[in-house]
Amino acid sequence: MMHDVAERFSFARCARCGLVYLDPRVSPAELGRYYTAAYLPYRGPDAWGRWKPLVESGLRKTDRARVARVRRHARIGPQTRVLDVGCGHPTFLEALGRVVPCTRVGIDFSGEGWREDPGRWSGIELIEGDPRVADLPSEPGFDVVTMWHYLEHDYAPHETLERLRGLVSGEARLFIEVPDHASWSQERYTQHWAGYHTPRHTALWDSDTMRVLLERSGWEVESIEQTGTLDPWVLVWMSRQERAGIDWTESMESRFPAFVLGRALLWPAMRLQERLRGRRGDGLLTAVARPG
Repeated sequence: MMHDVAERFSFARCARCGLVYLDPRVSPAELGRYYTAAYLPYRGPDAWGRWKPLVESGLRKTDRARVARVRRHARIGPQTRVLDVGCGHPTFLEALGRVVPCTRVGIDFSGEGWREDPGRWSGIELIEGDPRVADLPSEPGFDVVTMWHYLEHDYAPHETLERLRGLVSGEARLFIEVPDHASWSQERYTQHWAGYHTPRHTALWDSDTMRVLLERSGWEVESIEQTGTLDPWVLVWMSRQERAGIDWTESMESRFPAFVLGRALLWPAMRLQERLRGRRGDGLLTAVARPG
């Protein structure tokens, strides 16, 4: 998906726990082949041409929603230590620092998200590496750990969460947002559902499998909700584009008006239709947990 070469991948479902996972997975050494010019997240707002300012405004809105969600479940102050795993372009940490001063640390496998403009991220400690083995400060422990659409990419999520469990304070909170495989959008778009994002997503979670993962990794679940901070229309729109077979390497500028119109008119009607059919979950899942 979102790639300029046609390939077929398969997902399997575990007969014991119900987890849906990519099988076989691409070897980590070959993953770089799937992060090309066709990968829209890397292209960012620039992919939308003259609509770039509006796209940037939408991304800022998502960051504000993430800050609000964290503050709803955790107390943030000058002594708070926050770790964002899979920080990418670390705008969430930037937005958090604007609202409340705190210690902010971000880690990602690649430093491309911050390397070109290091001055912008002053005040944020940024680490390039694998969170399972990277040299992360453990004393004092982190008070907040966030994973915004990271865990579905992780090749060893159990090990990652166990490692993070050993790096947090006793009153810490963990926030995880992922695509929700139990959503109506997955049922509607089946193999074209953007939550699969083959082969970059290695596992797809629902409320039950997320709970199992967290509890077996040393965390106690505080809440699991079929909502997210990302606008779920984005997931639906990408699914519709996958079904149409668009060329993801092209500029998205000409598609923006239809994107906005669909968000305003089509999306409310689709949600209402699914609610009347008794189906919940637009496509996103958020879990909040504390140390077990």
